[in-house]
Amino acid sequence: MAVRKRATAMTVAEQNRFKNVVTQLINAPGDPNPYGNLVWRHTNHAHNMHPFMGTVATQRFLPWHRVYVLKIEKMGQAIDPLFFIPYWKWTTQPVVPPWLATFKPTIKVPSPNMTVTRNPPRPNTTLPTSAQINTVLAKTTFTSFVVALDAPHGTVHNWCNGTMSSTSFSPVDPLFWLHHAEIDRLWSLWQVAHPGLNPSLTGANRIMDPWPETEVQVRSIATLGYSYGP
Repeated sequence: MAVRKRATAMTVAEQNRFKNVVTQLINAPGDPNPYGNLVWRHTNHAHNMHPFMGTVATQRFLPWHRVYVLKIEKMGQAIDPLFFIPYWKWTTQPVVPPWLATFKPTIKVPSPNMTVTRNPPRPNTTLPTSAQINTVLAKTTFTSFVVALDAPHGTVHNWCNGTMSSTSFSPVDPLFWLHHAEIDRLWSLWQVAHPGLNPSLTGANRIMDPWPETEVQVRSIATLGYSYGP
């Protein structure tokens, strides 16, 4: 069982492991290579995976991104079994994790290669607060939870003021994985408090394309083989 730690709880060795493994994935043969192709997958909005895309996309947002982050984590674990995607708890760490602040790699994607940019505001006054997240977690239906969670989700993307601010290209920045691990963690907490409340999807919409996993198969993070640390 992989434990996804909070970014501020990681040891220096774990921080270095994350950067080293991601660097190996980035530098793997091919231009694009498997990592670049997976990063680029986010540009294909036909996957219908963001709430602004409509009713079905609102239901797919969380399960689709759960699969997406897991795919990258599995790629990293093929290099180093101890690799995991940490989560960035921006309510208590309202800055880019310092050990990632200068990690701005160039990714070999299926177009001109892209180099990460970030220019977050100083001082920070805009990242979501714990009170705001508590309000999100208090929602009592899946749809209302997703709609409420999407606001802080977007706020964090925009706060980074660079690659992360692009709906299509945000996964070019490795910080994306930490941000979406936190979004996934919040969903997992909400799931524990609201058992049996799941996305409303039918037919092909249940499949988290381009992967074969269905929404039903990704409801439980324990079944998927990971958990979140404190």
